[in-house]
Amino acid sequence: MGSLAGDESAGIKEVEDFSRFRSGTFPEGWKSRGGDGSKVYTVKTDRGSYLEAKAIHSAISIAKKFEYDLKEYPFLSWQWRVLELPIGGDERYKKTGDSAAAIYVIFPGYLRPDNIKYVWSTSLPIGTTTNSPYNSKTKIVVLRNESSPVGTWVSEKVNVYEDYKRLFGREPKPVKAIGLMSDSDNTESRAIADYKRIGAMSK
Repeated sequence: MGSLAGDESAGIKEVEDFSRFRSGTFPEGWKSRGGDGSKVYTVKTDRGSYLEAKAIHSAISIAKKFEYDLKEYPFLSWQWRVLELPIGGDERYKKTGDSAAAIYVIFPGYLRPDNIKYVWSTSLPIGTTTNSPYNSKTKIVVLRNESSPVGTWVSEKVNVYEDYKRLFGREPKPVKAIGLMSDSDNTESRAIADYKRIGAMSK
């Protein structure tokens, strides 16, 4: 998969490919929650740019405001690579609720908006859907787990529009933001992953 061009006429709306940032920096325009994101997330360059997440006993998420209509761009695509899974991670419970990698699709809402969280889990079977133990308005969808290739870039493409209708039982509002999170605080271990080439797609 090549670099996303952000060509809306071609049905692609680029969220982020990290190539506009200097290596070794925190990506401008992304906001942290739960702490200082620059301690976990760093832009790297190695045959292309990507974002490295190195979470050591930490739970910090970052998000970028990115508004668009799912009816126009129902799909979300990205590439991710997991290098280390949080030991014993199981997203169903607070005491083990860590993910090696996660992509959030965030919708408008007061206090607790709807979210879909696509995860690379340590232990849950691929295809599992569950509520976040922290927030029932966050729906977790497991795309990869410990049986998936570690240390290798994996391409994903999900139909967010159909997933939202299936998980929430209604038509979605326009997307408000896209978030990322690798965390390891509950398991008191480490989660290391990389992200790149995030884009909304019409087909």
